[in-house]
Amino acid sequence: MRVWFFSMRQVLWWVFACLALGIFLGSGEIPFLPVSGGNTPLGISGRTIVIDAGHGGIDPGAVSAQGVLEKDVTLAISQELEYLLKRAAVYVVMVRRGDYDLADSSEVNLLNRKRQDLSRRVQIAEQAQADLYISIHANYFPSPIWSGAQTFYFEGSGQGEHLAKTLQTELVRHLGPNHRLARPGDFRVLRDTSMPAAMVEVGFLSNPREAALLSQTSYQKQVAAAIFSGILRYYGR
Repeated sequence: MRVWFFSMRQVLWWVFACLALGIFLGSGEIPFLPVSGGNTPLGISGRTIVIDAGHGGIDPGAVSAQGVLEKDVTLAISQELEYLLKRAAVYVVMVRRGDYDLADSSEVNLLNRKRQDLSRRVQIAEQAQADLYISIHANYFPSPIWSGAQTFYFEGSGQGEHLAKTLQTELVRHLGPNHRLARPGDFRVLRDTSMPAAMVEVGFLSNPREAALLSQTSYQKQVAAAIFSGILRYYGR
């Protein structure tokens, strides 16, 4: 009887472990979790990652012809990415959690507000001593023909470039064909942060099809999963 009881416990343990793994891998709508290196689960556990949802408050960012606001899209994707990272035991610092910017409420000059806002986004990352900085935006161009997600890095940052290129690869793989490449960009949140940083332009709000997709919760989750997968691959090199 002792041998049979011990065997049943092993079976029950195995069933429980399989169920737990299935819930972990299946509930976040992630197509897969790449194998990564490091001494911690998934290679990213315990790290600090800043997620910067672009714009907010009186600054809507780009606006599609259908009225889709960049600030709403970036926040939704950022919140989903936060959820995925927290499941991987990452300490996530959100630059904003609602519809607001980071400038002083008393500042009425729009240019000064933007300068304050960007400066404080950088300060948050520096104070957190973050391992990575991910800035999320949506693109816009006068012509509606352009589409596709694209990443940017500060020229001269080797790790920033590697991060942006890895994210770009995963965005293309998860979201569909896209001939865009990771490129250097002189953006303050990339230039003034000391940790590896990348800006993700998740698509063009000037493209009617892409704007419609970016307004859908299911597609926002798909974009977040692509960024998450890129972060995993970055640490799995």
